[in-house]
Amino acid sequence: MSRNHPNFTPARRPANRPTTREASSFLQGDEVMAGLLPTLEKMAALQADAGRLLPGVFTTCRVQQLREGQLHIAVPNAALATRIRQMLPKLQAGLREKGWPVDGIRIKVQMMSGENRVPDRPAAQAALPTHAVQAFAELAHSLEASPLRDALQSLVKRRS
Repeated sequence: MSRNHPNFTPARRPANRPTTREASSFLQGDEVMAGLLPTLEKMAALQADAGRLLPGVFTTCRVQQLREGQLHIAVPNAALATRIRQMLPKLQAGLREKGWPVDGIRIKVQMMSGENRVPDRPAAQAALPTHAVQAFAELAHSLEASPLRDALQSLVKRRS
């Protein structure tokens, strides 16, 4: 069994971002900021509960506020807003079960900061057999000038 010397301090990774503890210490150190801490804790708990009720779907959504029974949620795009709207009854019932006074939910499509966004996935290109690419080339050659012909020629060019 090896023992560390009394003055030995293990190396730490450099911190790129402030820790939660540092943020909490900062907020508690100032009277005005300390008043924000209970609200921030409440919003973090609400965010976590909503995330547990809609796992996977709610990861890029952000709770903005809960005021007078209205929960305001920011979502990064309209497609996700539509998906969340379909799940609102489940979300609202689940939050009420957990003790949150949610009478209604409003969704706002809003650009999110880079760290909250889902990373863009590269578009997967389906592999086309050589004979399919040749068939598209022949079809493009047989067509008159049109957007369809241009699209086919572009496809053949990318796949060749």
